[in-house]
Amino acid sequence: MTRLRNDEQSTGRSNRDDVVDPVTRQLIRGSLRAAKLECELIIERTAMSAFIREKKDYTVSFLDAQGHEVYGDTMGSDIMGCVWEYYPADSINPGDLYWYNDPYISEGSVTHTSDMVFISPVYHEGAVVAYCHSFAHFWDLGGSRPGSIGPANTEIFHDGTLVPPIKIVDQGKLNDEAYRVILRNSRYPDLLEGDTRALMAAARRAQERLLEMFGRFGKETTLAALDADQADTAKMVREKSREIIPQGSFSVRDFMDHAGVSDQWYSYHVELTRKGDEITLDATESDDQADGSINFLASDGALAAYFGQYFHQYDTSLLSNHGLVAAIDDVQLRQGSILQPDWPAALGCRAHTFTKLKSSVRALLAKATEGKVMAGSAVYVIAYWRMKDSETNNWLLCTDGIAVGHGARPFADGLDAIYSRHNENYPGEFMEMEYPLRMERYAIAMDSGGSGKNRGGCGIIRDVRILADEGTFGLRVENNLFPTWGVNGGMGGGTSRVVLNPGTAQEKEIRAFSDDNIWKKGDLVRVYTAGGGGWGDPLDREPDQVLTDVLDGFVSVDAANESYGVVISSNTLVVDQQATGARRQELLSYRGPTKMFHRFEYFNTAEEELQWVKKNIPR
Repeated sequence: MTRLRNDEQSTGRSNRDDVVDPVTRQLIRGSLRAAKLECELIIERTAMSAFIREKKDYTVSFLDAQGHEVYGDTMGSDIMGCVWEYYPADSINPGDLYWYNDPYISEGSVTHTSDMVFISPVYHEGAVVAYCHSFAHFWDLGGSRPGSIGPANTEIFHDGTLVPPIKIVDQGKLNDEAYRVILRNSRYPDLLEGDTRALMAAARRAQERLLEMFGRFGKETTLAALDADQADTAKMVREKSREIIPQGSFSVRDFMDHAGVSDQWYSYHVELTRKGDEITLDATESDDQADGSINFLASDGALAAYFGQYFHQYDTSLLSNHGLVAAIDDVQLRQGSILQPDWPAALGCRAHTFTKLKSSVRALLAKATEGKVMAGSAVYVIAYWRMKDSETNNWLLCTDGIAVGHGARPFADGLDAIYSRHNENYPGEFMEMEYPLRMERYAIAMDSGGSGKNRGGCGIIRDVRILADEGTFGLRVENNLFPTWGVNGGMGGGTSRVVLNPGTAQEKEIRAFSDDNIWKKGDLVRVYTAGGGGWGDPLDREPDQVLTDVLDGFVSVDAANESYGVVISSNTLVVDQQATGARRQELLSYRGPTKMFHRFEYFNTAEEELQWVKKNIPR
């Protein structure tokens, strides 16, 4: 697995600690934060495609000379390893820029082809002292359909052009031949060129800002501060994890509705074990790889970082860096599984799997913390609107990210109508200005959030009217078969569905994970997205909070009665306190005590749920 650089960092000690005073360390941290923000704004303001410009699917991170993250969002991935395989560290020169998107060569550091990585070295006093990493999701790289990735893809070649690590800029000179080859493989080369230029510009500006930082504080002091920051994060994560996690094993399992090619569901299994001071994650009992595009090529460093993120809450002043992997000593994955597929399996829709996996890693801590973890969040939705421009005869593509509900937290309700914590929702105005589409409804999906003492976040209802003469659409919608899970007595969230022309004679249910759906001009597509799981017993939610949810359109009067035991007059919209007390006693009498998790019904272990699923939802 991806490990800390040395024993000093794994114990949180650095022999350079006494070199850097606390004020200087804070100034260096501030320099990193400011540089990251500036470089990301460069990407946002200069990129051409909507997925970067409007949805903001990009990031900038900084690595040390050993390739370990000092600040950013690489999530434990070995960003530099595959570059050094082709270009040894001693061959890298000032002014070089490296580019890749190959998930298999990078061993999961990139998780699907649409995610492009640019790496630039930072030279100071004749040596590499750091690397700058810029990343973004690209609009189209060729492949089987506009947008490249899609539910119907069955091998990586369908996902678009594979770029192994290449030196796209050699000591300041653009490798024009390679650049032209890559641009030629896109259906939208102008957008691709604009996006690559934006990422390159961000990498160059990052170089400049880090050089300024090293020049201002000095090489020795800066390197010592970066080492100390990683050591501090590692120390906190490791110590806190050993304080909280008991001896023994605990496992979770989650399910993917379908793979795209078939409607067969798949599952993965993750087991957390502590023996003495050693903590391991074992995912070897996960299902074999899927026949479609939901496979996730997981890196062991990423799994460790998902786990470490939980403990970051105990000291948010610490930087998000390579120290996050320190909680886990070993990660075990099985080749040929859905979390470690064999070449050339498709990976384009891997978000189905890794979004749930992030939630599951938190769920491993549920028993250790008496349920003090966030409930399951729904997987964000992607719709591919592909339209023929009648004037130019060219194909238009709108890759639309659609919001969902996120899991409730121990201290608050879940977030409603959020695409992802990293990205933003598309403005409806943007879609209508740029494409022959009209958004006719954008509303909260009532009752989609899982009930609980803290309610799960609600998904949305989105109606899109097609104004184009001809076209197709693809859908990547999860949680229509398996809802999100509730925790600590909270209940699972609502499910998703897609309907064509609802309420008309032409009404038709559309497969939630499908492609090449044909429309005719004037059709309306309605997408219901799933909600997050609830936290805590719903019967413990204050009746006035339930009433507020009803008045705001998040919970129906019927659901208030059935799920929360709160009786609200449909005429006066006032809580009947006496009737509510009686109703809650009634629900408690036939429901019985809650269990740690809920989805379909309450359960305590992954084995309990798997038995229920096999009996009730056959493959």
